[in-house]
Amino acid sequence: MNKIKIEFFFSLLLLSFSFCFVMFFMYLMLNNCCYIISWEIFSIMSLFVELDILFDWVSCSFGSLVCLISSSVCIFSISYMKGDINKNRFMMVLMLFVLSMNFLIFIPSFISLILGWDGLGLVSFCLVIYYQNNKSLSAGMLTVLMNRVGDCFILGGISLMVLLGHWNYLCIWYFLLFWCMYFFVVVAGMTKSAQIPFSSWLPAAMAAPTPVSALVHSSTLVTAGVFLMIRFYYCLKNVDNFSEFIIFISIMTTFMSGVCAIYEFDMKKIIALSTLSQLGAMMMSLGMNMPMLALFHLYTHAMFKALLFLCGGNIIHCYNGMQDIRLIMGVSYNLPLTSVVMNISNMALCGFPFLAGFYSKDLIIEKMMSSNMNFFLSLFGLFGVCLTMLYSLRMSLFMIWGNVSSVVYLNMKDNDVYVIVSMLILSFGAMFGGIMIQSVIMSFNEVIFLPLFYKMMVMMLLFLSLLVSLSVWVSISSIYVSNIFVWFNSKMWFLSSLSGYPFLLMMKNITNINLKVVDMGWLEIMSGQGIFLLVSKIMFFMERWMVVMFNIYLIIIVIFIIMF
Repeated sequence: MNKIKIEFFFSLLLLSFSFCFVMFFMYLMLNNCCYIISWEIFSIMSLFVELDILFDWVSCSFGSLVCLISSSVCIFSISYMKGDINKNRFMMVLMLFVLSMNFLIFIPSFISLILGWDGLGLVSFCLVIYYQNNKSLSAGMLTVLMNRVGDCFILGGISLMVLLGHWNYLCIWYFLLFWCMYFFVVVAGMTKSAQIPFSSWLPAAMAAPTPVSALVHSSTLVTAGVFLMIRFYYCLKNVDNFSEFIIFISIMTTFMSGVCAIYEFDMKKIIALSTLSQLGAMMMSLGMNMPMLALFHLYTHAMFKALLFLCGGNIIHCYNGMQDIRLIMGVSYNLPLTSVVMNISNMALCGFPFLAGFYSKDLIIEKMMSSNMNFFLSLFGLFGVCLTMLYSLRMSLFMIWGNVSSVVYLNMKDNDVYVIVSMLILSFGAMFGGIMIQSVIMSFNEVIFLPLFYKMMVMMLLFLSLLVSLSVWVSISSIYVSNIFVWFNSKMWFLSSLSGYPFLLMMKNITNINLKVVDMGWLEIMSGQGIFLLVSKIMFFMERWMVVMFNIYLIIIVIFIIMF
């Protein structure tokens, strides 16, 4: 019982925080107000360093959602991490992760934001390398180094905001390097949310335990970049070509992740690539001047994606760590409750009518069709959204409705109370979360006027992608690495390779050249060795002349002695 107490304590603590944030959120919504608590740490002349805490409806609603999902993950961890000798340490690090995300949500000061931003990167590294093997270490290094790129850009933005005399991003006005600071913010958001070309770390982070993956991919690490850009959006939209750039990047990310998920056989990586696709959809709505729609999709996605990971984690746990969908068969017979809940989360992911994902995803597609976007970009965007049905149904056909596995596992059970409770909490959100959130928050009710044909086209695309999925899943499942196209997509467009060894080799060569030319070259000539050689030559020259002059002086003295 002593081992279970810490998970129960943390889950109850997080549930109570979630309830408090919901109550505070309702109060702020009804009174249309917000509160800022500011603590001045120190000031230097006209520069003030402050720790600000912002309580508005966005921060309180997102904070309550993070705490609710984290509490469900803690309950699930009681069963999943049973028997692990370092379970208490795992829970402590997981709570640090949740604390870092809440710092990011509630702190509006750019300089204090680094507490949550950098904390997410460092704690995620500790969680990814939890199993302490070579695969975990390489995945953790890729994750932390890719996120350090965003951290460096955040630090660059902090240094530029010195010109304003404060770091509160709620009170930013135009200044000389305005565009440069927002370029830093956009690149930092792209790295954290794994947009192209920073997408390779997201599937690699699957080396972490499944409860960590459920938390990372639903409401914490990967959504931090989107949330930051939503916070900065009302200043970002004034930057030239911001919308065009974000739309192009997000559509390419959605398309790439959807295509690559079709050729993937690792269950956790398929779910990770679906997260990447939904992050592209959130960024796409930002590019279409719809920040509240991006936030709405972030909320609905968090609930059904956490549920999908918990179902996948239970399957992995029952099948003794097996993650290959070609070897996991007959889940509907062996784990009936898990298969039902997994189907619910998959349908919510695909945007099935009246589930959580439908309310936000349908609005994004309708907004895309009614916007003045380039025809080819909108076509790629629609195709990327429709691919969600293809890889989701493919995964279900392999695992849930496939033949019964001939392998018998002793721990094949679907009656674990901790798993059932955690799944039921999130399945309620996956089924009714969309309509409840949209009914409470008026900013998520976007009115879009479209002809009937375009309005029905969304449902037509859904059922068309369903038919395509049923017709081609057999042919795709029989393809392994038979040609260059399949190899190209199964390797995620070589992004992981390009951001791994070749990139490190290129940087090593550049640093070697820099070391030889600058550090061991010009710097040594201009200082150190160069000054030593110059002084040595001068002293040698003076030494020779001193000998000559001494002889001359000696001759002069001898002549004067002879004369006198």
